[in-house]
Amino acid sequence: MVKPAAQSVTIHDVAKRSGVSYQTVSRVINNHVSVAATTRERVLKAIEDLNYRPSILAKSLVTKRSQLIGVVAYGTEQYGPAQVVQNVERSARTHGYEILLSTLSQFREREIQAAVERLQQFGVDGLVLLTPYDAHDIVKRIGTRLPFILIDATTDVDGPTVSIDQMEGGVLATDHLIQLGHTGILHVSGPDEWSDADLRYQGYLHSMARAGLTPLPRYAGDWSPASGYAATRQALTDGQPFTAVLAANDQMALGAMRAVREAGKRIPQDVSVLGFDDIPEAAYFDPPLTTVVQDFGLLGRKSLEELLRLVKEPQERVRHVVFQPQLVVRGTTARRS
Repeated sequence: MVKPAAQSVTIHDVAKRSGVSYQTVSRVINNHVSVAATTRERVLKAIEDLNYRPSILAKSLVTKRSQLIGVVAYGTEQYGPAQVVQNVERSARTHGYEILLSTLSQFREREIQAAVERLQQFGVDGLVLLTPYDAHDIVKRIGTRLPFILIDATTDVDGPTVSIDQMEGGVLATDHLIQLGHTGILHVSGPDEWSDADLRYQGYLHSMARAGLTPLPRYAGDWSPASGYAATRQALTDGQPFTAVLAANDQMALGAMRAVREAGKRIPQDVSVLGFDDIPEAAYFDPPLTTVVQDFGLLGRKSLEELLRLVKEPQERVRHVVFQPQLVVRGTTARRS
């Protein structure tokens, strides 16, 4: 039997089919506890038989919530931010929410403010803010008007955050190279203004200082393979004495590998290379790339859970949830010969 189109079915049709009032159907849809089990089962069967899909707007009139989450994100052309946004959306749907996404062409205060105000016009229940730059001004602007969660912000901001310890990732990577006997370690960093890039660089500096080693000059890229290639090639031209490259993401590591090979050096026999993020292609580089893993799925899920906690209980205490990265050792790093 062909089911009727969902758009043509109303709550009154479901009530008539199941022999109850439309108010009872509404209580079943909204998971109200004061419905007998047999009645609930009968209503749910009628909903399935009729292919009924309750209107989000109608449901919001009952729950006083829009079931919408606003997401403001910058840098979604990059692997990490794109993965975070996708996982926020998947998690939202498992909790019965939809997301409204506003991407920023520039990370500027007025653009962020305009995006937040635009999402508020849709009555979103809360905001997820993917903030790769300093987030202090953002928090001041939003204040307490709407529940929000900051992803990848540093824990010194005055607001709830969910992040991965980027400095610890830099430490893990640098320590691995030092333990392999490398003393000249080149760091190809991300853009200076990105907090993730700066924290990974700070982790590199911390490990080098702890081992009594002198850090090499910082060569910055823009996260692309081309910039990793250019930065490493420039370091080679400058005569920097390195036997290992720590790139701030896997794409720049790929570019660094090409520059190293063009200089007539072997990977990892002459130069070890280490990346960050563990993109799907990393295990298929030649050789497979040693890298720092970030669990973007966990980051997206937890950020949504923390936001919904604040939506339900606005007076809940602010929490800073920090996850630890992991090192995956593959074929691009080896003991210094």
